[in-house]
Amino acid sequence: MKDRKNASGQANAGSPEDGPRDIYSDSAGRSRHEAKMRRKHRVRKALTVFLAVALVLCGLGYALFHVMVSRLNRPGGTESADLARFAQNPSAAPKWDVESQGGVMNILLLGIDENANGSDGRSDSNMLVSVDSGSKALRFVSFLRDSYLEIPTMGKNKLNAAYAQGGVALTMQTLVNNYRIGISRYVSVDFSNFAAVIDRMGGLDVPMSAAACREENANLGTGFHEGTNHLNGEQCLYYSRIRDVSDSFGHDDYGRAARQRQVVGLILAKTKSMNLFQSGGILYDYLPYVKTNLSDIELASLASVGASLSSYRTESIQIPAPGTFSDQRDVEGVGRVIDLDLEKNCALLRQFLYGSTSSGQSGG
Repeated sequence: MKDRKNASGQANAGSPEDGPRDIYSDSAGRSRHEAKMRRKHRVRKALTVFLAVALVLCGLGYALFHVMVSRLNRPGGTESADLARFAQNPSAAPKWDVESQGGVMNILLLGIDENANGSDGRSDSNMLVSVDSGSKALRFVSFLRDSYLEIPTMGKNKLNAAYAQGGVALTMQTLVNNYRIGISRYVSVDFSNFAAVIDRMGGLDVPMSAAACREENANLGTGFHEGTNHLNGEQCLYYSRIRDVSDSFGHDDYGRAARQRQVVGLILAKTKSMNLFQSGGILYDYLPYVKTNLSDIELASLASVGASLSSYRTESIQIPAPGTFSDQRDVEGVGRVIDLDLEKNCALLRQFLYGSTSSGQSGG
């Protein structure tokens, strides 16, 4: 039978002569298409909601970050110019380039003793905090304050005298000059505020030797016994400054620096156990008492380290290291000092911070 054609000569596909037709094919196709479109709509809606929430959280985080950093004490000053002015290579130091590496941020943490009139005195604690984001390590270096070093504008003197003479810049550059490692960032705190932070944290559980307990008990009227004791801020501060005892930490400035590293480690450990609101509240209250020249970008980088602190391992040493210095001796007009082998300590410090004892500069 011939196909019937319409006026244009085309066959009428829908005519009875075409035979039986699947009446469900069009509706099934439409249903699949509509279901697919609904799925795409739901996905787009979910992505839109997710992005909106993410933007709100980022905005809140950005605002909170800037609220926090705005509370820091940033003296400004002329640190950069002073660092350049104080740069030199002491006669006792090795003739090496100053070492630095990308991915490693060195920050000098200074504990300052205020004078009776409220002005800054000497740096009682000189500790380098090295943040290695590549190997996820926090490395602490205690520089003994009685180290006898060449200080620009002063000549040979104790390390802690540099702060009294020229503040942060002179202290940083003295370390750079003598130990040949890059340091241009610092954080300084007064020890009285250090004690207040520990009180706000609820104190610390500190493992103590029998000799340290006797010293603390005799001077603060405590009743501590050998082993772990719970110390408040004042007691922690006194403990970290004990000199005249001999125990596993050592004696004099050596033992003192070891106790300071121990207390800092305990503060970090307790911070890891606190929730964001607890740690954030402490930071908010005490940031105005912290002086620093860290930039906002550098602080943001450190904040990311703080968020993943549990994944970072911690290591520590003291400089001068055992076997690289002589017993303390008295120097007229200076007091008791420690003479040290600078080249040996430079090599040990480079190995500890960078994994290399190279005498050349290995990075930016």
